[in-house]
Amino acid sequence: MRNYWYISLTNEYPRTIDDCSVRVVRSVQIKGKYSIVEMTREATPKEIDKCKLIYCGHGYWKDEYIQYNIERYIRWLKGYSKCKKP
Repeated sequence: MRNYWYISLTNEYPRTIDDCSVRVVRSVQIKGKYSIVEMTREATPKEIDKCKLIYCGHGYWKDEYIQYNIERYIRWLKGYSKCKKP
């Protein structure tokens, strides 16, 4: 199944509110300053704003463009964090 891939800038990800809701997050890889989130559906605008999600693509983990976009945003994040003033 093809999934939607996001990078979360806050290490947060959309969670189901109750036990009856359909699970939308398939997996989360939590790193130091970001998380890689795999979802079964596209994130809503509220979820994007709340969790500060960056869209990386729709497909499988092994797809070349998914890997390229994730690596590109991670490199951008690392460069951005070095430029921040204390």
